[in-house]
Amino acid sequence: MSEWHYHNPVETHFGPGIIDNLQDFVSGKTVLITTPGSTRRGISRKISTLLGTSLVALFDKVEPNPTFETITAAYRELKQLEYDFIIAVGGGSAIDTAKAVAALAALDSDEALKENLKKGVDIPEDFVPKPVIAIPTTAGTGSEVTMWATIWDMEEKKKYSLSHPRLYPEIALLDPELTLTLPEKETIYTGIDALSHAMEAIWNKNHNPVSDMFALKAIELIRKHLPKLRHDPGNIDLRTSMLRASFFAGLAFSNTKTAIAHSISYPLTAHFNIPHGLACALPLPHVLRFNGKKAAKRIGIMAGALGTNQTSESMASEVMLLFDRLGVSPHLADYGIDSSKRELISKSAFTPGRADNNVIQLNSTDIVNLINQLLG
Repeated sequence: MSEWHYHNPVETHFGPGIIDNLQDFVSGKTVLITTPGSTRRGISRKISTLLGTSLVALFDKVEPNPTFETITAAYRELKQLEYDFIIAVGGGSAIDTAKAVAALAALDSDEALKENLKKGVDIPEDFVPKPVIAIPTTAGTGSEVTMWATIWDMEEKKKYSLSHPRLYPEIALLDPELTLTLPEKETIYTGIDALSHAMEAIWNKNHNPVSDMFALKAIELIRKHLPKLRHDPGNIDLRTSMLRASFFAGLAFSNTKTAIAHSISYPLTAHFNIPHGLACALPLPHVLRFNGKKAAKRIGIMAGALGTNQTSESMASEVMLLFDRLGVSPHLADYGIDSSKRELISKSAFTPGRADNNVIQLNSTDIVNLINQLLG
């Protein structure tokens, strides 16, 4: 690759206990957007205490897959307040909600997101959203270092992606201690979400040497440490390694976007409620084999990170072995999805802007074959 470009503007601070310095990064009044899970785990209370009188409001009704309705409700609840920052505490859903609320506030319109995402109305050039401070409490989404916010329309059974360079969080605070209380399933599903981000950055037509470097390190860390973390959830060293992996994967796909595995995941989540991270990971071994047939050199660079040889079959088998060590079934039948759903999944599995990022162009037959492999 003779020419390439890499950019990420997020100021990042990483380390156990870094959250105790939160006030050092806040220079005004703040709104806190968080998830019910972070509230149950006591994290929101800790953040609120650290913010003290600078906190003017807390919104903790974030859904796992934020919808237009949820985001609009948050915007309406907060729009009358005066604040300088939005602090997002939680997984990707909380951070995406914060970005979307910041966008609505800047555009001063309840309908702005629908107009932009459904009708193609451009966001004005002078768009200036409130700055977001992202504090992830999971190790998987990487949303703290991207400019995208995922928004779902569950009536249409469709996923939209809000995108603007000014929606990168201004600051990301990554504290592994905040992930210590994450339950096993969420730990695994967010971990393999990060794996999907990293692998999708590799088999991506937008790849570059910097994204490759971050992606390969993320794959290596996840393979080595996520299975151990399943059996030792209180190990801060393992939690630190996984948060690093998620961060590196985020830095990788922040410049490449995701590809066909994510595209296939969208109908799995929209129609069958499969958690996002799990839905993104399940196609990985099948996509790896598919790409390995025509892009063996590109796929082969993952061999070292996966601890195997450069054949696509060996690498795919290693991913399947990782699923087994994590207690994750690779078969859609085990999630209540049988072959009668083939057409439903296939017709929604090609998302422009995602599927067409794949290093090998796919046609409808390729999509159906991948779905058939998932169905077993």
